Amino acid sequence: MRWLVLYLRSRQVAAGAGVALACVAGLRLLAGDSPIFQEMLAVLGIALVTAVAAAGLAGVDPALERTAALDWRVRRAAHVVAVGGLTTVLGVVVGPPMPAEVVLRAAVGLTGLAALGVTLLGGGLAWWVPVTWTVGAVSAWLASQPPVAPLLTWPLQPPDTTAATVAAWTLGLGGMLVYAVRGPRAQ
Repeated sequence: MRWLVLYLRSRQVAAGAGVALACVAGLRLLAGDSPIFQEMLAVLGIALVTAVAAAGLAGVDPALERTAALDWRVRRAAHVVAVGGLTTVLGVVVGPPMPAEVVLRAAVGLTGLAALGVTLLGGGLAWWVPVTWTVGAVSAWLASQPPVAPLLTWPLQPPDTTAATVAAWTLGLGGMLVYAVRGPRAQ
């Protein structure tokens, strides 16, 4: 059990969870009564949670993990799943009102993008990937109602949109697998 406590400390999980909770709670206060504004802020809240968590996916010294005798693949995959679970819970319980299916889909996809960001860009820049995708999706979503690009705007699509669900789960599982196998980018 001691390794879990050390792992959580090294990844600054407590501080990240506090910042994520504050971001989502603040966005809920800003959401107001407009359903469109609530949806945009809910997806932005999920992106912010994954952006904060992305920094914790990379340890202080990624090269140290590569030399360890432990197999980090299972731990990395579990970490990504935990981030996705925390993001879903925060989005449903604390975030602006949005259907739980959409929150889950957005949490899975954006967490996968954060994991890909850690693998490709490192922990310091990994936040950029889910936030950029979300800003692009919200912009495209606002530009045309109904949105014409469900693969780009998957975080904001209605719950029954198959293309959005497939896109989110593909990004989520793909990001988790790539991160689990490759780990964070060495600095």
